[in-house]
Amino acid sequence: MRPATTGVQGRTRASMVLCRTRTGITDLARPGPSFGRRHVEPTPVSDREFVMSVPADSVQTPPVRPCPNCGRDWGQGLACQFCRQVAGLPQGVPLATPALRFGEYLLEGVLIVVTLVIGWLIWSLFAFANGQTPAKQVLGMRCVKLRTEQTATWGTMFLREAIAKPVIGLLAWVTFGIVYFWLLWDRNTQQLWDKMVDTIVVKDPQDAMRPAEQKSDAEDWASTAGSPAGE
Repeated sequence: MRPATTGVQGRTRASMVLCRTRTGITDLARPGPSFGRRHVEPTPVSDREFVMSVPADSVQTPPVRPCPNCGRDWGQGLACQFCRQVAGLPQGVPLATPALRFGEYLLEGVLIVVTLVIGWLIWSLFAFANGQTPAKQVLGMRCVKLRTEQTATWGTMFLREAIAKPVIGLLAWVTFGIVYFWLLWDRNTQQLWDKMVDTIVVKDPQDAMRPAEQKSDAEDWASTAGSPAGE
């Protein structure tokens, strides 16, 4: 006597049907949730089909801000990304490069030794009035107040050299001198003592930022920057 067929086996056999196609080829339909229907695999859709194309005319690019010194795109910073011309200062007064700044530190030390310190101190008392130190004066560099866009005053230079620098020097002992390289990753090439007194260092070989001359030169720069490009 044959054992009775279980319910599961019965349903499986009942769902297997033989379907004849138009070409006469037979195919065995797979068992599925619906009787007599062929199982269809879902078609994968590429992610590219969901990317919405944006017309080129609708994409707005930021307007180009020409540099009044070199004529190329200024960029987004305080200084031109190509010639390093500082905004609001006379033409030909760029932001000092890190290499020039480190060279100034080296020359400052040499001058201190050569002048037996006392000569450097006396020299500094006169150079501070023009926003300079002895080494900056030799190399044609100058400190400028970032907020006012004017040459740093004697008082600002005294705070920078006599107070801010020694404080950062103490911090350098704790950080193994790393703070002296701060200007390498600062967007305005500022040292920490520059940030304490709000100054930047520029290259001014033509003395365009001398206190007696900087007002008229700044007005000339402003008129040039405000004129339409190409004039």
